[in-house]
This record gives sequence, structure tokens and C-alpha cells, in this order.
Amino acid sequence: MNCSRKSNSWDVLKNFEREVRRLETSQIITLISGAGLGAILSAILVFVNNSKRNWLDYITKERTEWRKSIKLIIVDLLDGKNRKSAVSRLKSQINPYGSDMNVKYINDYYMKDGHIWDLLSNFDYSEEKSQKLSQYLELLLKYDWERSKNEVGIGRAALWNLLRWGLIFLNTIMFFWANNVNNILNIYLSFFSTIFLILQYFLIKLLSKLNFDSRKEKIILFLSFIMAFVFPYLYSLYLTIILLNFYNLIKVNLLVDILPVILVLIIISSEIFFLYQIFDIGHKYISQIKKIEKNKTDLELKYYGIYNLNYRLKQKSWDIKYNITKEDVNKLKKEQIKIRKKINKKLNKKLKKKLIKKLIRKLIIKENTHV
Repeated sequence: MNCSRKSNSWDVLKNFEREVRRLETSQIITLISGAGLGAILSAILVFVNNSKRNWLDYITKERTEWRKSIKLIIVDLLDGKNRKSAVSRLKSQINPYGSDMNVKYINDYYMKDGHIWDLLSNFDYSEEKSQKLSQYLELLLKYDWERSKNEVGIGRAALWNLLRWGLIFLNTIMFFWANNVNNILNIYLSFFSTIFLILQYFLIKLLSKLNFDSRKEKIILFLSFIMAFVFPYLYSLYLTIILLNFYNLIKVNLLVDILPVILVLIIISSEIFFLYQIFDIGHKYISQIKKIEKNKTDLELKYYGIYNLNYRLKQKSWDIKYNITKEDVNKLKKEQIKIRKKINKKLNKKLKKKLIKKLIRKLIIKENTHV
């Protein structure tokens, strides 16, 4: 039995040796390099996955600890025994950038916990104020939980990004083709469509900070939606129809019949994606806070609206006032020269006085010696 096993293993080795000898040197090098590259790539992927997992674990752990501390603060506020301790602990757990904000009752104000800081600045530890603060903290916990779920899961945002990059690729191909055949109209259309598709992500971040109570900002939102969303999607649909017709995958007559339906679906779907991205969990969180603050009078809201506008105008006037030009730089240089001259004059005067004093002393000493 042992002899037969040895002979079988020997045969396998001989066969392997024959196969290796048949391979050329270049083929052996290719195999080794392929195996080496595979090992390096797999090592990089493992490292990236491990570091990502470690980072997620760290963030999850930190967030869990933060949620626990906020829950304990809520318990102490509602219990009524350790309210002072709860408030002092809370100040180290909320966003410090929200403290003493100049512009109030806008999205950024709520997202930086400005409403919590304002409540804490006049906090009297009463039952009413404690209830209100605990409601704010409950909403903050809910918002953080929803946000963490969105970050971990593959949601609508991932699908929207996939669609967006697919359309960017399609429009880029059209741009290069249009350049080759000198089709000026499609060069411009594909170029602007690609630019708007790339900018969509950043536009959504900017537009989500708008105050939708303002008429001007509603107009900005509408125009941005038409230019950055509807236009590139419609143009991409046009490109898709051209490709399908070119490869005879669908008849033009059928497309003409169903085109109005497709257009309506494109506009509705783009609007849904757009509104979902703008009015995300952050906006839901803010709207819930505003419900708690509904006891504010219309006069108070008008006052803070005018106050915010005045503050922005002051900032603009300050920027205009201190818009540095070459003339300003030259004026400063001239002032510097004048100041230096004054300093030099004063120094020269001091030196002269010292020299005169020295001379007088020398003269006095000489006179004394002669006497």
C-alpha cells in the first residue's frame, strides 16, 4: 500500500515537472507576476475592509456612548432631582458651534443645536423648561438614530448616485462624439448636462440649507431643479432614444407614442429624488422642533426674520467696507513710512540730548581739573 502511494505521488511530481518544462520563461514570469499582483490586491482589499470596519465600530461605539449619556440626562431632567448636574453634563454633549449664534431660526441654527443653547442660556430648572429640553433631546436622539441607519444601509441615495454616474458616462461619450463630428449643439448640451450632473450632489447640500419660508429662496430652489435635474435627465433620455434607435433595439414609431408618458415619468421621478434629497431626515427633525416652538407669536417670528436679514446686510456692508484694494495697501505703506520717520526723529532727538549731556559733563570735568 505504501509503495503504491509513493509511486502515485512520484508520478504526480513527474507530470508537474513536464508541464513546467513545457512553459516558456515569459509564461512563467506572467504566472508569477499574476499571482503576486493578485496577492497584493487581495491584501489591499483586506486592509481597506478591516480599516473601514474598525472605523465603523469606533463610530458606532462612540455614538452608543453618546446616546446613553443623553438618555441619562433626559431621565435626570424629568426626575427633577439632578437637573443642575444634567444641564452641566449636557453642555459637553451638544454642538459648541450653536452657542450664541447671531443668525437664528434657520436650518443651520437648528442643526448646530442653537435652539438647545438658547434654552440653556435662560434655563430656570422649572418643570416646563425641563419638559421642553427633554423633548428637544428626544428629537436629537431620534435624528441621530435615523441618520446612523441611513449611513449603514444602502438606500435611495446609493441608487440615485448609480443612476447619476451612469448618465455622466453617457453624456461624456456624447460630448467626445459631438467634438469628433463637429456637432456644436450637442457639444454644448452634453457639456452642460455633464456639469449639472456632477454638481447635483453639491447643489443638494447647498439647497438643503435654504430657508423655504422665503419667496426668493423658493424661486432659487425651482430654478435649480429645472436646470440641474430636469434638463440633464431629459437630455439623457434623448441620448438613450438615439442609441436604442441606432442599434435597432426599439422602433421610432413606438417611442413617439410613449414619449409623453416617459417625459412625465422622468420629471416626476427626478422631482421625487430631488425633494427626497432636499427634504431629508434633517428637515423632518427641524420641522418637529418647530412644532415644539409653535407657541412663538407671529410678531416674534417677524422680529427674528428682520433681525437675521439685518445681520446679513451688516456682514455685506462690512465686507464691502473692508474690501482691500491696491490703494489701501499703498496708503498703509505711506503711513508706515511716516511712522518710521517720526520714530527716527524721536530717536535722533534722544541721541542728541544724550550727546549734549555727555559733552557738558566732559566740559565740567575739564574745568574742575584746571581749577
